[in-house]
Amino acid sequence: QQPFTISGLHHVTLIVRDLEAARRFYSDTLGMTPLERPGYDFEGAWYACGSIEFHLMVAEEHLDPSRRHLAIEVDGFEACVETLRAAGVGIVGGPGVRPHNGRSFVFCKDPSGNLIEISGPAP
Repeated sequence: QQPFTISGLHHVTLIVRDLEAARRFYSDTLGMTPLERPGYDFEGAWYACGSIEFHLMVAEEHLDPSRRHLAIEVDGFEACVETLRAAGVGIVGGPGVRPHNGRSFVFCKDPSGNLIEISGPAP
């Protein structure tokens, strides 16, 4: 039995080249509701997508390291990080705490190299 529970998908992040064109597509064409976004040092936009968040990020795209990722929300954040480490999964970012909402985060990669963010409640 796992010492933590996945409670859902928190957000998905895509890299875009033209933020205004992306906004028109996701807001105007698809009708997604914009969300307030923290003042990060890179351009982007956040949207509500049902019960999860959808994030757009303007960044130079690299195959490795790519910033495209999905974020899985868990209860028992510390237990999840310990489980990742015990399984030999490399941590590539964090653990840390988001300054805008106090949530815990850590980044790792799946066996195919896809970037995965684990998001948990504030410590």
